[in-house]
Amino acid sequence: MNIDRYKQIAQFDTDFKKMNIVSFIPSPKEEDFKRGYITRYFLTKANDSNGVIYEIRKKSTSKFSNNPFYLTVSLDWRITGDPIDIKKSNTASLKIASKTISKISLYLPNLLQFHKK
Repeated sequence: MNIDRYKQIAQFDTDFKKMNIVSFIPSPKEEDFKRGYITRYFLTKANDSNGVIYEIRKKSTSKFSNNPFYLTVSLDWRITGDPIDIKKSNTASLKIASKTISKISLYLPNLLQFHKK
């Protein structure tokens, strides 16, 4: 943990309250397929590198992103096009997201999830 993260946590209200995490599985709409991608949102506990990773709704990210006990990340998930290009694109998105949530690729092993030709 870096010193800036420690300072953020140290100044946070120490009366920790477990927050209700509601998992979410997106259902891409036709407009998403026309655009070619969806944005997905994830969170995990900041102090548990092997902790559960949750996919959450966009509107839920604000209550967790300001809380130092949780790590949140969003990524663009490609859903249309050539399968080889989709795999490359989604791998790149996972690589970027893994800088925040290191094991996110274990949560998303299917790089063609939601794929539509």
